[in-house]
Amino acid sequence: MKKAFVAALLIITAIPLLIGVAALPPHGETTAPVHTHISARYLMRGAEEAGADNIVTGVLLNYRGLDTAGEVTVIFTALVAGLAVLITRRKEPGAKADSAARGDVPAPPPVSPVVSFVVQLLAPFIALFAVYVILNGHVTPGGGFQGGAILGALFIALTIVLGEGRTRSLMPRLALPWMQGAALISFVVVGVLGAGLTGYFLGFPAEASLHLVRELMMLVLEAGIGLGGAAIFATLFLQMEAE
Repeated sequence: MKKAFVAALLIITAIPLLIGVAALPPHGETTAPVHTHISARYLMRGAEEAGADNIVTGVLLNYRGLDTAGEVTVIFTALVAGLAVLITRRKEPGAKADSAARGDVPAPPPVSPVVSFVVQLLAPFIALFAVYVILNGHVTPGGGFQGGAILGALFIALTIVLGEGRTRSLMPRLALPWMQGAALISFVVVGVLGAGLTGYFLGFPAEASLHLVRELMMLVLEAGIGLGGAAIFATLFLQMEAE
């Protein structure tokens, strides 16, 4: 009975999806709206309307900003789910026994001093590059997602060469929860501000006189995405490292 109910639910859900896909223009058709209207509008008026010289950033944060807000919500939810699983597993009665049983597992090989020196030498420059990518994503290729990934990878590399104890001390405990939710918080703040300026959530003012306001709103979003992404990468890595 349960399997039949699940199958029926899947079929009911699939029907409107298949109808929607069937109604789409044929793949590659040059007269499709995406080619005749949407892309042309983005290229011709994207910088003016979205407030970003980088068209990709304008699309992600302005034209389809609600979709990007959903993406950062999914990322934050994945962090919460991952931490819930890892923390719950550590509290299980058999967790300590499993750890004891793994006591004969050999320790990882020591990190090469050359690798350690190179990572520590390049760390400030990598961090500076990540900040540049985040802050200039609205005018050049890059942005919050890319800069956050660079910062997260840098933190993981430093943890490998310096050890978990030293890198964990670099993360402020009181501010860490706010850092993890920085992307979601930035979208809420900018969304409410946009509602006050335009009348709808996450709206960007189109007036030429408010061009700097649009850029500032995008800068806040980019910074929030970058900081939040880096904090989520680092938190998940440290939690798995503790396992």
